[in-house]
Amino acid sequence: MFITNYSKKVKKEYNKIRWLSFIQIRKETTAVLLASILFALFLSGVNWLLQQIFVYVLSR
Repeated sequence: MFITNYSKKVKKEYNKIRWLSFIQIRKETTAVLLASILFALFLSGVNWLLQQIFVYVLSR
């Protein structure tokens, strides 16, 4: 009884799932990749700036 009741509930919940369209998945993936690249570039710039400051302070 428990297994069949559980299976029915799982199937009922599974039918409520609405998957994204391929176009929506592509848009969101592009947005995530672009944001990741921009964030990586920003962190690289901050790292370079801090390195230049560090080298300047040590060379004085």
